[in-house]
Amino acid sequence: MASHHEITEHKHGEMDIRAHQATFAGFVKASIWVSGLAIAVLVFMALSNA
Repeated sequence: MASHHEITEHKHGEMDIRAHQATFAGFVKASIWVSGLAIAVLVFMALSNA
């Protein structure tokens, strides 16, 4: 199975992770917004006796 893929040496610390960091930051920001929206909806429902 390894013959189908090029085998390269891994060198610690040389991978560019800026795209990973940006994606994770977006995920965290979206999670915070969704959580805040869910809490706001629940508070509105509690106040309106829904």
